[in-house]
Amino acid sequence: MRASTGSRDACAAAPSRRATGRKRRRCGSATATRCRPSSSSARLREGSRQDLRAFEALSRLVGELEGWRALGGSLTPDEILSALERTSCSGIRGGPSEAGCVDVVDLLRARTRRYEIVFVLGLEEGTLPRRGESSPFLDEEEARELDSRLRHSRLAKPDPVERDRYLFYTACTRATRRLYLVREAANDEGGPREPSPFWDEVRDLFAEDEVRRATTRRPLSALTWPVEQAPTDRERLRALASLVPADEEAARSLAQANGWERQLDRALGAFERRTRLSHPLVLEELRAKTSFGVTELETFADCSSIWFVDRLVGPRTIDQVVDPRLRGQVAHSALHKFFVGIPKRLGVEKLGPEQLDEALELLRECLSEAMAGVRMELTDLQRRELEQGLLRDLEAFLRDEAASELQLVPRRFEVSFGSERSPQELQRGLDLGTFTLSGKIDRIDLDPFSARGIVQDYKSGKTAHSAAQIESELKLQIPLYMLVLRDLVGVEPLGGIYRALSGKRDARGLLRAEAKEDGVPGFSRNDYLDEEPFWGQVERAEELARGFVERIRGGDVRHDPKGGDCPPWCELWRMCRVRRA
Repeated sequence: MRASTGSRDACAAAPSRRATGRKRRRCGSATATRCRPSSSSARLREGSRQDLRAFEALSRLVGELEGWRALGGSLTPDEILSALERTSCSGIRGGPSEAGCVDVVDLLRARTRRYEIVFVLGLEEGTLPRRGESSPFLDEEEARELDSRLRHSRLAKPDPVERDRYLFYTACTRATRRLYLVREAANDEGGPREPSPFWDEVRDLFAEDEVRRATTRRPLSALTWPVEQAPTDRERLRALASLVPADEEAARSLAQANGWERQLDRALGAFERRTRLSHPLVLEELRAKTSFGVTELETFADCSSIWFVDRLVGPRTIDQVVDPRLRGQVAHSALHKFFVGIPKRLGVEKLGPEQLDEALELLRECLSEAMAGVRMELTDLQRRELEQGLLRDLEAFLRDEAASELQLVPRRFEVSFGSERSPQELQRGLDLGTFTLSGKIDRIDLDPFSARGIVQDYKSGKTAHSAAQIESELKLQIPLYMLVLRDLVGVEPLGGIYRALSGKRDARGLLRAEAKEDGVPGFSRNDYLDEEPFWGQVERAEELARGFVERIRGGDVRHDPKGGDCPPWCELWRMCRVRRA
């Protein structure tokens, strides 16, 4: 820009405040002379106006620098140059003819402009020429046929290829010094892309050797420039970071010479940040925590980084979506309303085949009530899709429930413990010495003739964990609920099962072998364990919970996904910075 050119000249010509003042006085007189209108002159040309604006901006800056020197401040040539480069001149618009400016225009706007250097992008098949859009009512052949029959009909669209060819050829003539044609040979996933026919048409105009010499290829692996060719500071830093694997010593030396040590260290440590919590206030809060949720500890078992982001940081999406969590909430609410309403509506405590029709009608009513409680704004399509999908799964679930061999009766639902909203006798939670457990049991089935029962935990997905999977995958809910059932609720636990609400609706879990012939038949034989293995698994889950609580209180957060690899469903890796292939 004129302002920046003048700024650099002024920088070289400002050795002293006195000399600067003389220059400024001359500038002021020149400005007054040029701004004094004459009776015979018309309006100043736009170029002259821009010159005056730039001149005034530089004069103001010189005055500010004079004031700074008058206050005893010092100025180096680099500081003056930096101040001049930051000077803005209102009303001056950068154009493509000015140094350092790039004009980004489409082919249509480029027709009436001239440039020294032109880059024509998008020379891939399907991009240029663009694919024509067909009418949903008439194809092109029918439209042309109607145009030929009807005198004033213009249904057929002009050929888009010819129009794009004209615009492309015109854009190629806009360059006065050099023309660059650019195309993608492969997309971001590595899939090949065919060149535009216009690309081939231009190549055919030149000898093959000339085309080969003039063509530059940049592979997908070339994510950065060479350091000496990088056009910007950002690209130079990227190139510097990419140099580290090949020659770290050279990269460190180059960073030290240019003052980039901090940026380089930050780039190299981006995926290896410390995960352990160390802030005193955070650690104090964690040490003071006395109640831990069962699902919270299970999340920590899956990955402590997931626990940190999900439970401690707690980010929330701006735009809510219908996700498995919402689906599970509605399903749990509907089943709770259903089982609570069975005795009053059907006159029975346990659902049988003879009550199935009435039960399905009650289920639909309960599901409608649960859907009415959804606070998220849903479109009609989203609401119908969610409701119909849940209705299908829950109806199949009730049919399985009516045909079940289980002799226990559903008695207690959504049993909360360890919170203020829990029943008074359960508010203290499960005491494990240095902390208490809190949570909510979906359903407890009891023996009508004794204080024995099982826990049922609904899963909105297709997965129900077997006894072996409960231990190998560190599932804590069912084993710890056995302790809650025994020590808080006052019921002898016969086991616990997961009930999948979709898919094959498997029912798997951890059961005592003695209950197989005494109230809890019909489940997988591998899920029935003898007394010692059963209670041993419960005790190991208790020890795991103690260990997780100790780690949480110590701020011991790691990148430790269960099994070693991040699960494919986890979307938090951008926050915890775990490398992914």
